Amino acid sequence: MTTPQSGILPAASSNGLFMLFRRRLGRRADARCKALFAQWAERVAALADANPDAGFVACLGFGADLWPEVYGLQKPAKLRAFPRIAGAIHPAPATQCDMMLHLRAERFDVLYEFAEQFTQDMAEWFDAIETVHGFRYRDKRDLTGFVDGTENPDGDERATAALVGDEDPQWIGGSYLHVQRYVHRMESWNKLPVKQQEAVIGRTKESDEELPDEDKPFTAHISRVVIEQDGEELQILRQSLPYGSPSGDKGLYFTSYCKTPDIFEKMLARMVAPTSDGRVDHLLNFSRAVTGAAFFVPSIEALKRLA
Repeated sequence: MTTPQSGILPAASSNGLFMLFRRRLGRRADARCKALFAQWAERVAALADANPDAGFVACLGFGADLWPEVYGLQKPAKLRAFPRIAGAIHPAPATQCDMMLHLRAERFDVLYEFAEQFTQDMAEWFDAIETVHGFRYRDKRDLTGFVDGTENPDGDERATAALVGDEDPQWIGGSYLHVQRYVHRMESWNKLPVKQQEAVIGRTKESDEELPDEDKPFTAHISRVVIEQDGEELQILRQSLPYGSPSGDKGLYFTSYCKTPDIFEKMLARMVAPTSDGRVDHLLNFSRAVTGAAFFVPSIEALKRLA
C-alpha cells in the first residue's frame, strides 16, 4: 500500500506557495539531509492536525540532477529534466533546479510557517531561488477572466491521471510534477473584445462553455492542450493558481501532476511549436513563460525509506 503526498489530489485551495530550491555550491544531500526528507510527511501531518480549519496539504519534489544524491541509482522510469522543445516559436524556457516545495491551504499564515521552518532546516544544503504566493481569483478563474483547469479529471480519475501505477512498481503513488511561471500582458489582453478573447481561449468567458468545433480556432488554447489518443483524452491534473501584484508581474503559476511526463511534453509542444497541423497557441501572444522545471514527487513511503 502506498500513499501519495497530500498536495497532489485535493481540489483547489484558496492559497498556494510555490518555492524552488537549488543546491548550495559544494554541498551534497548527505545522511542528515535525507533524514529531514524522511520526516517530511510527519511534519506536514502535524501542522495539518494542529490547524484543522486550514486544509493544509503539501508536496516535495526532486529534480533529475539531485535524484542520485537522494536515492542513488534507483529512479522513476521517466524522470528527466524540463524539455527543450525544438522549433519553438514562443518561449518555453527550461530553468531546471533541484527541489520544489508546493504548499496549499485556506490560510496563508500556515503556509508561511511551514515554508519558513523548512527553508531554515534546508539552509545548509539548499538556497531558495524563487518564492511565489498564488491565490484563488474569483470563482477559480485566471486573471484573464476565464475559469482555469476546466479540463481536469474528476473523482477517481484524478488519481488515475496523476499517480504512477503498476507500470513502475517501485514508485507507485508518486507523480511527475511540471511547473511554469507565466507573465500575462494584461494591458494588451484587456484591450481585446470578449469575442476575440473567447476565440483565443476556446471557451465562453461568462458561462465557461467550450466553443462549438466550427467556431473554435485550431490556435485556441483548448485546441492545443486537449489531445485525443486511441479515442481517449490525455489527462493531467492541474493545480495552477494566479499570482501577482498590482504594480508588478502578474500571471499564472502553472502546476501539473501526471503519471508520466509524456503528456505534459506533448501539450507543451503543441502550444509552442508548429506540430502536425502547423499551428501554435495564440494565448501565448498574451502570456509568456519565464520559468520551466520538472520534478518527481515520491510517495510518503518512498520518502520514509530515506531514514
